[in-house]
Amino acid sequence: MDKTSRSRWLMGGASLAFAMILWYFVAWDSSDLVVRDFIVPLRFQDVSEAYTLSSEIQNVEVRIEGSGLDLVRFDPREITASIAILDLRPGKYRLPIQVTPPGHIRLVNYEPKTVELELFRMIERTFNPVLAPSDMSDNLMLASADITPPEVSVRGPESLVMALRRAEARGTVMELSGGPRELPVILVDESGDVRDLVTEPPTVTVTAQFTTMMQEARVPVRTRVTGTPATGFEVAGVVLSPDTVTLRGTREALFGVTEVNTSPIDVTGHSESITVDMPLESPSETIMITGVDHVIMRVELRASVESRTFYNVPINIAGVPDPTNWIISPSTAGVTVEYPVTDFVFDPDVPPLELYIDATNVVTSQLTLPILARNEMSGVSVIRIEPPQTTITEMN
Repeated sequence: MDKTSRSRWLMGGASLAFAMILWYFVAWDSSDLVVRDFIVPLRFQDVSEAYTLSSEIQNVEVRIEGSGLDLVRFDPREITASIAILDLRPGKYRLPIQVTPPGHIRLVNYEPKTVELELFRMIERTFNPVLAPSDMSDNLMLASADITPPEVSVRGPESLVMALRRAEARGTVMELSGGPRELPVILVDESGDVRDLVTEPPTVTVTAQFTTMMQEARVPVRTRVTGTPATGFEVAGVVLSPDTVTLRGTREALFGVTEVNTSPIDVTGHSESITVDMPLESPSETIMITGVDHVIMRVELRASVESRTFYNVPINIAGVPDPTNWIISPSTAGVTVEYPVTDFVFDPDVPPLELYIDATNVVTSQLTLPILARNEMSGVSVIRIEPPQTTITEMN
């Protein structure tokens, strides 16, 4: 097809389209009324710069009516939905919405008719940001922090701004260890919750240095006695001086450390107490023992002891002119004694002591008195007398 034929086809098509549009307008009755719906943004008018407001309603559904030709030419932006805020003080309000269409358009309906809003006073505060590393372990301590600029400001509703407690520059230790870093400023309220308010400027430059934080713990010194003393002797006790020491290290290093040990001491064949100077052993290479590095240890040795119980041991009376004039009930008791095994050899059926009661100055005819013991052999210790008391009664 040549260019002349193509032009004729294009002109013919355009003429046909124009004829159809012209026929449409001639045939259409522009006086017919048409109803249409629009979503119109809600405008809050006359709001002072010292205030701000919050409202869940931001748009209004508007239905209008007009001729078809008017609506074809109509610009939806000519409809206004507004609320006047002039002269209102901070608080909560329910206010009517005013919808105004152009003069040639009729307002049919709109929803909602009213809106609930809260008006806030706007204030501004300044804060000095503090560095708050998000992952700093207990072993680290912030040695220094330089924050630029040293002061930031925040503007917002009075109730929110006044609830703020501090401004924090947050970042990780790894980030901050690499030199100056630009960090966001986070605002935190009295409850520790982050508030969605923005500071000016929104970020600060932070240069921080960290140091390892050492802790101290006071723990007891423990020792271990090995071997067996000479025959007939035993370990009576161990005395350490000092008996506690101070450890210094990181929290992780000190965790679970409950004591410090010395080297063990051997008492094999000894029959006398031993006093030695013992070095202390640190629980770990990362833990330092402060103040002392050794303790004086004394191992007390004594002759081995045995205990024996004698039953039905007679109870005597002392302190009265005629013991036969008194009745003792019970008249016998059991007694348990302890003695060094190396020093005592005696008849196992004969107790090495005497049981008695002291009736001196007794002025009644019947009285309960404690049972006492008199050792007949030095070194014997009375452990228990059972029963511990007895009753005497005068026969006359």
